Amino acid sequence: MDCIQKRKVDILLLAFILLIYLVIIVHDLYTMLNHYDQTLYWTPLTAPITSLAISFILAYRISQNVSRIEKFNMTLEETIEKVTFDLEQSLDKKHQLQIDNMRLQERLNLSHELHDGLGGSLVRSMILLEHSEHIEKQQVLSMFKLLRNDLRQVIDSGSSLGEKVPENPIMWAAPLRHRFVQLFEEMEIESTWIFADQWLTKPAPLVCLTFSRVAEEALTNIVKHSQASDVEVSLVENERQQLVLTIQDNGIGFEVDQVQTGLHVGLQSMQVRVKRIGGHFEIHSQQGFTVIRAILSLKDKSE
Repeated sequence: MDCIQKRKVDILLLAFILLIYLVIIVHDLYTMLNHYDQTLYWTPLTAPITSLAISFILAYRISQNVSRIEKFNMTLEETIEKVTFDLEQSLDKKHQLQIDNMRLQERLNLSHELHDGLGGSLVRSMILLEHSEHIEKQQVLSMFKLLRNDLRQVIDSGSSLGEKVPENPIMWAAPLRHRFVQLFEEMEIESTWIFADQWLTKPAPLVCLTFSRVAEEALTNIVKHSQASDVEVSLVENERQQLVLTIQDNGIGFEVDQVQTGLHVGLQSMQVRVKRIGGHFEIHSQQGFTVIRAILSLKDKSE
């Protein structure tokens, strides 16, 4: 029954035509065998019947195919609309996630800038106040101006890629020396500053800012914790075209593993900053000797 129900109209028509042909054949054979000369043969009628049948079948199949194509087009349009809607929803979600990630990254950058920049200035100001028995109004105003300048630098650091690179390493180190030399003198710490006269390979503005922040954090930690009497800061480019920032002191040292596992904010900030620009960060410490080194290859940047 299922087979009969699934039969198509064109197939049924062909079966009916074949039945008509069978009737025609029987009729003409009977006429010929009985010698009915005046009787009309039906065989010539098969040609127009065949043409009409084929035309009808072709028309029917074309109509069916057109109907299927229209249904397919409607289904395709619905599918495209659904996929387009889903894609738009997905793109909207992706865009929102990108915005959220950018905001989170901006907050992280701001927290690092506040901790390394403004936080270091606050610590230096507090230490100066602690070591000065008599402090004048002008000195206090100078501290506030320095904090204000650091805050402006934090605000402007978001556009660091548009800033100019200092003319040479000495100009790069000038703000650091200005901020820390006075403090080192108050604490009777000898400081040595080693820099080349010119850049061999000019670094990017972001590299200069990153190395400045690393140096600020490292020197602030020396002031706060090391009890050192001698500090050396150097920025050189070695024979392998690597820019190397080295800060060492002769303080009490610390356990590097314990500090790293203890989630020290300043140490993490330095590591994250250096890693972000594709550099390598090293720490070695023991009693009487601590060295912090940030290394960045300039070869790929210059090619």
